Amino acid sequence: MDSTQPQGRSGGNTVDAPALTGAARRERTRGPTLRVRLVVFVVATCGAVWLSALFDTLQDRDATLLMAERQHDNVAGALAEQAARALQATDLILQQAALLDPDASPAFNGRAAIPDLLRRHMSGVPQVRNLFLFDPARHLHLSSAPAGSANPDLSDRSYFTAQRDQPNLGLYVSEPFISRVTGDPTFVLSRRLGGPGFRGIAGASVDIGYIRRFYHALDLGAGSTIELLRADGATLVSREHGLVESAPSPWLGALAALGHAEARHMTLEHPVLGRARVSLRRVPGYPAVLAVGRAEHEILGIWRAKAWKNVARTFVITALAAILLIAFLRQLERHELVTAQLHQSQKLEALGTLAGGIAHDFNNMLGAVLGYGELAIKQTEAGSPLRRYIDNIVVAANRARDLVARILAFSRPGMGSSASVVLQKIITEVKSLTCASLPAGVTVAVEVPSESIVVAGDASQLHQMLANLVTNALQAVTESGRVLIRAAAVEVDAERDCTVGHLLRARYARVDVIDSGAGMSAAQVERIFDPFFTTKPVGAGTGLGLSLVHGTVLDHAAALQVDSHPGSGTTFSAYLPLAEGQPAQEPAPVAVAPGNGESILVVDDEEGLVRLAEEVLASLGYEPVGCVGALEALRVFRAAPERFDAVVSDVIMPDMTGPELVRELRRLQPALPVILMSGYGGPDLQAQAQAAGAQAVLMKPLAAAELAACLASVLPEVRGRTTPGCPAVPGTRPDFSAPG
Repeated sequence: MDSTQPQGRSGGNTVDAPALTGAARRERTRGPTLRVRLVVFVVATCGAVWLSALFDTLQDRDATLLMAERQHDNVAGALAEQAARALQATDLILQQAALLDPDASPAFNGRAAIPDLLRRHMSGVPQVRNLFLFDPARHLHLSSAPAGSANPDLSDRSYFTAQRDQPNLGLYVSEPFISRVTGDPTFVLSRRLGGPGFRGIAGASVDIGYIRRFYHALDLGAGSTIELLRADGATLVSREHGLVESAPSPWLGALAALGHAEARHMTLEHPVLGRARVSLRRVPGYPAVLAVGRAEHEILGIWRAKAWKNVARTFVITALAAILLIAFLRQLERHELVTAQLHQSQKLEALGTLAGGIAHDFNNMLGAVLGYGELAIKQTEAGSPLRRYIDNIVVAANRARDLVARILAFSRPGMGSSASVVLQKIITEVKSLTCASLPAGVTVAVEVPSESIVVAGDASQLHQMLANLVTNALQAVTESGRVLIRAAAVEVDAERDCTVGHLLRARYARVDVIDSGAGMSAAQVERIFDPFFTTKPVGAGTGLGLSLVHGTVLDHAAALQVDSHPGSGTTFSAYLPLAEGQPAQEPAPVAVAPGNGESILVVDDEEGLVRLAEEVLASLGYEPVGCVGALEALRVFRAAPERFDAVVSDVIMPDMTGPELVRELRRLQPALPVILMSGYGGPDLQAQAQAAGAQAVLMKPLAAAELAACLASVLPEVRGRTTPGCPAVPGTRPDFSAPG
């Protein structure tokens, strides 16, 4: 049995039986350590890849912006030089036009020829649309415009008033406006006419459309702009906008940042472009600034596409690494599972070998207890105290026989037979058996409803499961401790996983085994169902009880929840499926078929069992002949083969096995009925028995009724009838299935 007693209760001695070797312990810890190291390595590698990708992406971003800055600077410088040449050419013809003042030069005796001279001067400067002289005081308004064009009053224009009011102004660049002569957007370069006082101006209208077409030939990409600005921020020419706007200039802040510098690259918030990278370059010798810029979002468009490709590539690489990691971890998990299953199978194989070694001797002892107990029952009166004591001895011996069968089947789990079982009856039996050896001061209480709780399962296995849980709880409590067994029908309204098994939405019978012990830690709860694990001191437990409980729970499609904390006791809650119908009534005892004096050869290597079998067979009406060992049986049988009607032989004997003995006997009497007995139903036993010609195999320890029924079934010709209840070997007569 397993105990819920914590390590501190037993002086800190936690024992694994058998003890784990150093290699096994290393194997247990190597898997998680390798898994952690591998995960850390892959995560670190993927993190390094992502950091490298991030670093490269940021570097590409800076390089993209720097390249755009250089491009803008180069374009701004080239356009500033072009603008300087254009303004210089315009200023040159403007100075030449100022010399054509008819009142200042005696060479001109009339004004009629001046417009042609003005047109001749501007013929080599395509950006100039109109060259004119204007002085309203002298009614001077001579223009290169075609004849018949209107000569509006220009005295309100800023280029006229500025020259009039500022004698030393020199060259003046006006703001852009709509020409009254041509109706096109333009700006004017003006100079004062020579002579004393203010004698008017000479002006040149610059074609904004011509310059815009030149700027349009330069493709800097979407979201870009090229603008020729006046020194105060007014836009003279904009590549993007052909209309004259009177809104405040968005370039005032940029020009303020430029200050007295010749050039500067900066980032600014433009009302149209948004956040933009702009290069400013002064037009040499003139009050104008060339601005070339582009929205930062558009500059980074190619970078973003490249960055997404880089992200996708990095994601694919890291995703493949993650997939490989998951695949490796799953493979490692499968390897650990296979290794664990191998260790488990080795443990179960060791358990099977151990059980096979002890089952024979143990069943021999149980056979003696059961046999003499049944003989004693016949000699006592029903209802007497002695009869009650003997009945309890027989019940305990039968439970011990079932326990041996469960140990033998430990490595071959599976529910034996499912039937409707009254849970209260099993709990009552478990309490009756466990209370017989209660420690001093320990009490066991039972709380069950009066209505029968019927569950589906194997009564023997359920009895053993509850007995293990109760015994486990009793071993966990100290003096004045208490164990409570509580049962009730419950409704599970949501699926959930338990410590063992899974609960569905259904009705279950819940059995709680609650102890007032010291409880267990979480680490102990994780291992309590491992075979050979026990928290008890050396020699105080085998570590198999809760392993059997684990198997029984899974065999019954049930669930088990363990709740335990150090210092607060332990609760085992078993959820058993409820049965649909009521349990069948136990059949009335079948009368034991008596013998007719048939001679039965009984063979066993235990003399006590031979003598017991002789007494039992004699009481059944047979004539038994007991032999200790196969060699003695051969000697007796060879002396008179026709004397014997059947043979009942043990399987495992030191000098000769039961199947070997059967083959020797069949050579002397081929039709001889043979029954084999075994305390260990190994996997090859049925094949060996069938090959030897045995009719049936009985599992030790035997009850008188079983032996009588089996003899009656294998002696049909002698008895004239067939009695059911004898497990026969497949392929022989009668056709019953042998257990185990």
